[in-house]
Amino acid sequence: MLWPAVKMGDMVIGLDFHTVTIPPAPPVPMMPHPYFGSIFLWVTPAFPTINTLINGMPACATGAMGYSCHIPQGIPTPPSMLNQAYWRRHLLNIPKQLMLVALTLLANLAIAGISSLFVNPNSATGRFVKDVTGIDTSSWNGVWQSIKGSFTAYTKWQTWVKLLMPPIPYPGSQGSAAIGSPNVTVNGGPLAFVAPLMGTSCSDLPIVPNAAPIGFSNVMVGVTLADMARALAVNAAQGAVSLGVSKGVGALQGRMSRGCGR
Repeated sequence: MLWPAVKMGDMVIGLDFHTVTIPPAPPVPMMPHPYFGSIFLWVTPAFPTINTLINGMPACATGAMGYSCHIPQGIPTPPSMLNQAYWRRHLLNIPKQLMLVALTLLANLAIAGISSLFVNPNSATGRFVKDVTGIDTSSWNGVWQSIKGSFTAYTKWQTWVKLLMPPIPYPGSQGSAAIGSPNVTVNGGPLAFVAPLMGTSCSDLPIVPNAAPIGFSNVMVGVTLADMARALAVNAAQGAVSLGVSKGVGALQGRMSRGCGR
């Protein structure tokens, strides 16, 4: 199937889910928030370098994003997102994110290692596990190269700029192209394309892509339905691993906070 390639200025339309409070009722879990916004940042891994154009606009790889807002549906929980505690929490989130990177790598190593005991790494299932974890278990050298590759991004200034950029307060949000072509890349990133569920926006449920890039171009990307289904499955599995690690770290922090308060 052929899908239009994504370029800077195209829109991301999605449905976020957040826990909010609608006074005088208690917090409402997973209230839907419509999101819409254009793509204008981190269009490729080499951003701000722009060397590939589509209809006169920069081509977009997966991860290309933009800040906008969603339609608010109540007061955010906790309400401190609107005051100084919000920004203080952002500064604390920087070391937390670095810790999550290391813990997620350990989790992926464990998943890949256990899977390699029962599944041939070169089989279809083995390749799927490799796509999810980013770990090549076909050899020790492959494992080592995968580990080094996981930290390569942190040698680039673009990664640190993105990490240090504070999230915008509610009802601000962000959207991005989440899934790209398995065969065509732009500066090392898969070329994003316009199709349902191929994007994501800021949601408390990150497991399944919840948005779609919207745009028009005469540059078409060939992607089969099987490749799209596989990409969605990989994205969902990666989101589940990251969510599980994040929840575990959050629970540990909660226990530590309660212990210090005694």
